[in-house]
Amino acid sequence: MHVKIFHNPDCGTSRNTLALIRHVGIEPEVIEYLNSPPARDELRSMIKKAGLSVRDALRQKGTPYAELGLDNLAIDDDALLDAMMAHPILINRPFVITPIGTRLCRPSELVLDILPPSPAKAFIKEEGELVINDQGQRVSHSIDGLPNISKELFRPPQEADFLVQPRASHRPRFLLLYGSVRERSFSRLVTMEAARLLEAMGGEVRIFDPRGLPQPDSETDSHPKVQELRDLAQWAEGMVWCSPERHGAMTSILKAQIDWIPLSIGAVRPTQGKTLAVMQVSGGSQSFNAVNQMRILGRWMRMITIPNQSSVAKAFLEFDDAGRMKPSAYYDRIVDVMEELFKFTLMTRDVADYLVDRYSERKESADELSKRVNQVSI
Repeated sequence: MHVKIFHNPDCGTSRNTLALIRHVGIEPEVIEYLNSPPARDELRSMIKKAGLSVRDALRQKGTPYAELGLDNLAIDDDALLDAMMAHPILINRPFVITPIGTRLCRPSELVLDILPPSPAKAFIKEEGELVINDQGQRVSHSIDGLPNISKELFRPPQEADFLVQPRASHRPRFLLLYGSVRERSFSRLVTMEAARLLEAMGGEVRIFDPRGLPQPDSETDSHPKVQELRDLAQWAEGMVWCSPERHGAMTSILKAQIDWIPLSIGAVRPTQGKTLAVMQVSGGSQSFNAVNQMRILGRWMRMITIPNQSSVAKAFLEFDDAGRMKPSAYYDRIVDVMEELFKFTLMTRDVADYLVDRYSERKESADELSKRVNQVSI
């Protein structure tokens, strides 16, 4: 890879940038631009490729910027370029050009955006700041410029954080909900096909029967069916929701089940960070109203809703007399959805708590703790 740097050896930022280029194993073309400034057209081009305005590329500190009156915003780009060609010290540094892109590398680590990956060894700037760790990973930027951040609660995500989470040894657990209590309920039949697939993949599956579940708020949450549903929601690591489309929406039967599952039960959030697949039946060949609504609810329940989904139009044509689904593209899509759900669940279940560990909630918890331990009386 050919790399060109417009360098000032007296500038610490420029020296650090040059050292970073060499750190990744590249010996660049070094142009000491105070002695050999770029041609006017080249300068204009690299400023544009760096995504800057000409004024953005002007250096003020230690230059004749003020005495030349360049702080006058009425001065156009051509006049600014004239000044930069006459006084190369006005060109900010260091500009770096690679096949990946062009950057004005301030701070110096911006050069890493246009270089190949670093080898597995650390890089420390002249002033002692660690930029690349000994695994070759770029270290997070300083938060000194983020005055609203509580430093002790700000935790930049690291790949290693995922590796230290304990691994589950049990089979993935799935709860399946459906939205009809008809004797021949197609949402139930589709749900049963999904359950068979998840079990064949190695999952442990529970299907909740909505018959007997009271309407939300018509009974207390001590009702046996409510307790059964909530216990299953806490047990599960992933869910499947399947509803008929009725009047352009999911049914109230499915919605009631979701409404009985709260965002939190004491300190436990029964759905947060768990996976979700959504399916609908009998919505028409081009209708996705029910699955779209369920996706919104999944987000509200803070679940990881997988990208794929299933919509079985004219479901009454897709099942035999024994209630088994006939071979079709609709069935193949359900296989796809369950396979994707299983993969997402395996990928996320061990790190679900870490994925939903939020800065705002850490901050809120710290504030509540401070109020409690610093109260003057009880």
